[in-house]
Amino acid sequence: MNRRTFLHGALVLMISGLITRIMGFVYRIFLTRMIGAQGMGLFQLVFPILGLVLTFVTLGFPLAIPKLVAESVAQNDKAKVRRVMRISTVCVVSMSMICTIALYLLRHIVETRWLTDPRAYPVFLAMIPVIGVIAISSLYRGYFQGLQDMSPTAWASILEQSVRIVSIWLLAAYFVRFSLAYAAAAAMMGMVLGELSGLLWMILQQRRRGRLDQILPDAPWNRSVESIRQTVRSIGQISLPVTMSKLIWSLLFAAEPILVTRALQDAGFATSQSTAMYGLYSGMAIPLLVFPTVITSSLATNLVPAVSEAAAAGELFRIRKRLSQSFTATAIVSFPASVVLTMFAGPITLAIYKEAHVGPILAVMAPFEFLLCLQAPLTGILQGLNKAGIAMMNSIIGGVLKLLLIVVLAAQPTIGILGVSMATAFSFTLSTLLSLWFVIRYIGFSVRLQSLGRIAIASVCMFAYMKLITIRTAVPSSNSLLLALIGGLILYFALLCALRVLTSRSVARIPRFGPALARIVKWMPFAV
Repeated sequence: MNRRTFLHGALVLMISGLITRIMGFVYRIFLTRMIGAQGMGLFQLVFPILGLVLTFVTLGFPLAIPKLVAESVAQNDKAKVRRVMRISTVCVVSMSMICTIALYLLRHIVETRWLTDPRAYPVFLAMIPVIGVIAISSLYRGYFQGLQDMSPTAWASILEQSVRIVSIWLLAAYFVRFSLAYAAAAAMMGMVLGELSGLLWMILQQRRRGRLDQILPDAPWNRSVESIRQTVRSIGQISLPVTMSKLIWSLLFAAEPILVTRALQDAGFATSQSTAMYGLYSGMAIPLLVFPTVITSSLATNLVPAVSEAAAAGELFRIRKRLSQSFTATAIVSFPASVVLTMFAGPITLAIYKEAHVGPILAVMAPFEFLLCLQAPLTGILQGLNKAGIAMMNSIIGGVLKLLLIVVLAAQPTIGILGVSMATAFSFTLSTLLSLWFVIRYIGFSVRLQSLGRIAIASVCMFAYMKLITIRTAVPSSNSLLLALIGGLILYFALLCALRVLTSRSVARIPRFGPALARIVKWMPFAV
């Protein structure tokens, strides 16, 4: 078993996350063109229910496991690692069985009282088997994250997406002949098969490279630095606040589709139109908006055990360094993403989804991309500092205000679904600023503003170039759009090197690919 560095783990998750996001877009493009906005709306109506149930099932263990396993391995405490995993497994498996049976028994109540569109009922039934699979998978993911070995979870994600795409191609294409509801349910069945394949892969990898006698070969099995009661207390201190906070957040998230569709109906839209609009927002615009977060989410996953180790050792300077690195990485990714998604929201969504109404929904949220991407690293730092409850409360505050704004704005006929985009942008902006305030309060502000300024200059130059390429046409063609995008990204990368945001020395530290990338950076003008 190889325990990797923070940078290596982050890189592995970034690459796998980028691959799975691209595969996920292929999946969504195929699915959208097959079942349309209404079918995507039916699919998305069920997801908040899944999130709510998983909160009860996992009980915050996926967050507690990486932190406690990382600390136990650092202390050479094999007995505690095994104890943490056994307690977590018993609790999660028991809750999975209870919630799965309860959902099946209450299925008709959910159909009549919860789902705003009755056509989503088959999708709900197809969702029930995935609960236990995702719950058990979360235990294995937390275990490997605690070991800072991200390869098994990375390959599991790629396998999940591959199986899901093939399943959609076979199942949804067949069931769409019968009805839109059955096609959406088939898409959910593909998700079940994908999650199951990822779980089987992680089980195999745990037996091959993650056994405790490989990780801590010299540690005793029966001796621990703490008692069973102390271990249970340690788990509870992390999982219970997170569970309560996530429960509130999941309830808010589950209320979102209900409030959105009913607010749109109050604005004068029919039920089918409201469902289709919610499909445009949640099934098409949001996936494009959150695509850049693949980088910062990978950082956040690695920040939890890394910050936990640094905090346990009293090395505050390491945590400040991680904060500075997270800010720079977030800016490098989110600044150009904000430019592209704001400028070309209409042409991009039209080319991908063949839907002209997605662009305005996306354009409202895209200018705030940096704050959206920064939310995950800040949350990871707070979790590593054992302040997970604060991070979740910040999200809850933003979520509550989001729902209030949805009720007010989406019910206006002149605003409609754009009001949901406005509420979403306000929500994650407020949550991120609150998290930033608490991080600065606990560790201080150590961000290099000079680097952020240089990244902003490169982004402005990229914007000017892309505007110049496409200024002749009101709606850029696919060729001019592709030319502007590729040329803009090349110019952006060259400017980052010229302004010394990226240097050959810093790039060379990247595992495996670093030396090759460093040679490319050296070719750039003024780069060092």
